[in-house]
Amino acid sequence: MPKRIVFPSKGQVELQSFDLPELAPEDVLVRTLYSVISIGTETTILHQNYARGTHFDNIFSFPQLKTGMQAVGVVDRVGETASRFQKGETVFMRMAHGSHQVLPEHSCSPVPPNIDLKAACWCGLAKTAFRAAWAGNFAAQNAVLIVGTGPVGQLTVRWASAMGVAEVVAVDMSEYRLQLALRGGATRTIAGALESASASIAQMNGGDGPSLVVDTTGNAAVFAQCLAVAAKFGKLILLGDSGHPQQQCLTSDAMTKGLTIQVTHDSHDLDGWTQDKVDQQFLELVGAGKINLDGLITHEFSPAECAHAYALASENRHQAVGILYDWKGHG
Repeated sequence: MPKRIVFPSKGQVELQSFDLPELAPEDVLVRTLYSVISIGTETTILHQNYARGTHFDNIFSFPQLKTGMQAVGVVDRVGETASRFQKGETVFMRMAHGSHQVLPEHSCSPVPPNIDLKAACWCGLAKTAFRAAWAGNFAAQNAVLIVGTGPVGQLTVRWASAMGVAEVVAVDMSEYRLQLALRGGATRTIAGALESASASIAQMNGGDGPSLVVDTTGNAAVFAQCLAVAAKFGKLILLGDSGHPQQQCLTSDAMTKGLTIQVTHDSHDLDGWTQDKVDQQFLELVGAGKINLDGLITHEFSPAECAHAYALASENRHQAVGILYDWKGHG
């Protein structure tokens, strides 16, 4: 019987059996191999850590069945008119944590045979991080300050490195996460609170400070700190998705420095950069060794251990990045 991880109520996690929908002609049935938690988004939903009236509040409720958004699996069946994939092919999909999925074939992306399947799970958050690379035109930048090295921050570091940014500086409270950022291409890391690192940050870009800052944290309090460290006429990209956006307040730095603030989100499919196109670009760079994902899977769990996995994500996230579910043998 198929299994899925659900949030039956606030703060509660369960592995439940469920019935798959019928296979439509354009659908494929995929048997999941691995899925990876999006720590920030999923714990925000699980603990209802968002304000009323936000998009979180409008989209999510309990029981919550959409508990994840990045998984890799094998095609088990193909609908009558589906032609992109054959049985036995490996695909990436933006789906919740579950042992099996029925979805339109156009919602899947092929995973090349030279790609580690656990690493391929990162396609979901790689697309989120790519939004900052697109909005900040990383390929034309000499320096970028990336604030926060959680899962999205780690992938933002890797896009910056792959796109040739000469100076990639990462800031985080967690030394452990910063070591992973160095492995992924950060040229320098700064441990501690952003506001206490302003002197070190000011040395970036030949002493002019960072002309491009990416806030990946989703922490509302960090927004003002990013405005404070950005260089004059610089740009701040707000990538982290806060559940309390009303607490992200402008400061006088925005006016006195003439800063540009751009908010970008995973759903912003602009200039043809759809999930499938970003997946192809990302997996090509991974396969060519230009994006290093080694070490990003920090913990592995059986789906039956889902309560422990979310406890780790909620209570000790500074020591975790990639929390993976191994679905083989389930469902």
